[in-house]
Amino acid sequence: MRDQAAADAARALQACKSYMRVDGDEDDETIKALMAAAGEYLRNAGIPEPEEPSPLYSLALNSLTLHYYDHRDAVGTEAPLPTGLRPILNQLKGLNGLF
Repeated sequence: MRDQAAADAARALQACKSYMRVDGDEDDETIKALMAAAGEYLRNAGIPEPEEPSPLYSLALNSLTLHYYDHRDAVGTEAPLPTGLRPILNQLKGLNGLF
């Protein structure tokens, strides 16, 4: 089980880095932390991680991670969510019966 979880996490990291167009591994720990923060944001918004793979959930997680990565140096300001993310969040909430 633990080996499977580690393999799944490694695949998720690579998929996110591909989405973000990040090469190399020097930012892996930062990206992992940002992915965790994005996952927490989604959970707090009422969107749990799906039991089965969901392209829509992955897109939301990767988009939010990229947003955090691109704005990680912005202190004291809040950048708006990426264009198109809000409708995805709304659909995911609808799938979870929150609308």
